[in-house]
Amino acid sequence: MNIKDSMSYELMLLYFPDLGEKGQKEALDEARNLLTSNGAEITHEDIWGLRDLAYRIKKQDQGYYAVLNFNLEKGENLPEIVESLNLDQSIIRHLLIKTPKNYQLTTLAEYQAAAAEEEAEEEKKQAEKRKSSPKPKKKEVKKEKPKSSPKKEDQSEKSEKKEESKGKLEEVDKKLKSIINDPDISI
Repeated sequence: MNIKDSMSYELMLLYFPDLGEKGQKEALDEARNLLTSNGAEITHEDIWGLRDLAYRIKKQDQGYYAVLNFNLEKGENLPEIVESLNLDQSIIRHLLIKTPKNYQLTTLAEYQAAAAEEEAEEEKKQAEKRKSSPKPKKKEVKKEKPKSSPKKEDQSEKSEKKEESKGKLEEVDKKLKSIINDPDISI
C-alpha cells in the first residue's frame, strides 16, 4: 500500500451486549477480516468493552464498543465495507469516519486519565479557594423594639375593605345563581 495514496479511517462498532464474550470476540474477528480482505491495514484497536448507552437503541440499554483505526487506499472498497457492516446482524450501530491528517489518536484509557487529572486539579483549586477566602465576620444584629399595637385608624380601614369585598362576593354569587338557573344554558 502506498502511504501517499492511503487514507486513514476510524471505525467505531457497537455490538449487542447479549453476544457474550465468545460471540463478541468472533464478531470483532469478522470485522477485522472484513477490513483486511478489502485491502485495509489495521493500525490500532481500542476495545472499550460493555458500556451504558446514552439512550436506548434497538431496545438495548448497553452495548459492546470497539474502535478500529485503519489505512485504506483512497476510497478503495469503502462501499463494500459499509455495506457489509450494514448487513451484520450483531452490530447495533457503526460509525466510519475519515480522520484528518493531523489526527492524534487517543485511547479511552487516555481520555479517562486526562479527565481524572482535570477533576483532581479542579478539586485542588476549590480547596485552595476555600482556604484562601476570608471567613465572613458575624454581623451584630440590632434588637428592634417591638411594634406597638395597630392604630384604630388602620383597623377601621381594614373593616371597610372587608365590607367592600363581601359586597363584591355577593354580586358574584347572584350572577352565578342567575346563570345556573337560566333554562337556555345546559350544564
